Amino acid sequence: MMATDVLMPKLGLTMTSGNVDEWYKKEGEPVKKGEPICTISSEKLTMEVEAPADGVLVKVIAHQGAEVPVKEVIGIVAQEGETPQSQPVEQSPEAKLERNEKEQKNVIPAEKPIESHTGRIFVSPLARKLAKEKNINLSLVKGTGGNNRITRRDIEAYEISSSKEVAPAVEIHSFPVNTADRNLGTGLTGMRKIIAKRMRNSLAQSAQLTIHRKADLTAFMMFKENIKNHLTETEIAGSLSLTVCVAKATILALKEYPEMNSWYETDTNGFQTFEEVHLGMATAISVGLLVPVIRNAHQMSLKELSGNITKTTQAAREGSLANDLVTGSTFTLTNLGQSGVEYFTPILNTPESGILGVGSLQDKLTLDKEGQVIQSKELPLSLTFDHQIIDGTPAAEFLERIIYYLENPYLLVL
Repeated sequence: MMATDVLMPKLGLTMTSGNVDEWYKKEGEPVKKGEPICTISSEKLTMEVEAPADGVLVKVIAHQGAEVPVKEVIGIVAQEGETPQSQPVEQSPEAKLERNEKEQKNVIPAEKPIESHTGRIFVSPLARKLAKEKNINLSLVKGTGGNNRITRRDIEAYEISSSKEVAPAVEIHSFPVNTADRNLGTGLTGMRKIIAKRMRNSLAQSAQLTIHRKADLTAFMMFKENIKNHLTETEIAGSLSLTVCVAKATILALKEYPEMNSWYETDTNGFQTFEEVHLGMATAISVGLLVPVIRNAHQMSLKELSGNITKTTQAAREGSLANDLVTGSTFTLTNLGQSGVEYFTPILNTPESGILGVGSLQDKLTLDKEGQVIQSKELPLSLTFDHQIIDGTPAAEFLERIIYYLENPYLLVL
């Protein structure tokens, strides 16, 4: 049998490299084709890499903590005794330091079955570690891997679906950090480390400015109530959530202001506007943040948009999101309304030129035309844009257009 390379997979259109998080197998251990042998992290996802063939993992080239370009070799599977030809991936000094620290202080034991009253339970090392951190009884988790093996995704799915989950105590470790270490993100791993890197790069590569306004949703709330009372059986009756309607208003405004529906890549000085609206929906998951993409959102009715947002964000939380739906968004929405936040300053999902933050719906007492005190509803909106390519006036006009559609809700269903 010829030696077979284990390659760093490409998980999305914009992925250029990935991090090796953990090896399940050691050099010299047998593997079977399709068996998960390590986990890697991209800018958006963490996933398991499977053995490309039966044999022995004769060489680990990219060790834990290494950052490797896509399609580069991270390991070699061959027959025992075969000599691998690929050369080790050179790691940065910080990756080597992090690897040494992990090997000394945070070694995950090799996989072995756990005995329970229901039989043997096979658990990946990463899943076992997560279960211990989250105080999850592994005998209650359904495994979806080979031999019903419990994986990281199974732990995350169980955590989401369990209504009785109790958060474990968080142990905070104190250790000295110098300035260089702080700049390198020492102490962060996996998706958290990648998120930190992306946020820092976003701020470094763009001139971000955030403007704030409130939309008067009094008419919208009355419109929604009228639909509920008189048109319960219609297609739009179940599609009028605030998130969906803000998304629809944003899509309509983006079609009128294409400079907001754009990418700017500083490395190439490339600016590109899009006719299609691929809307990113920032979604919190157990291990960080994902931005699943609603592709061709401009072509969807309110009902179609509602269904796609629900389906796509749920898949993101369950870890079952398709790879082509984690990259390629042209504008992003992020909603902190359920957290009670009013205004905030969302960070651009570069290379996008804009992101809209949605706050918590506010009650306000005001005077009507007759001078009578009435209660109104206001929605705080925060628009961050790249001032390198978009000036304040067109950005303010774009935000005003979103507000116009929200304050005239019948336009959302035409």
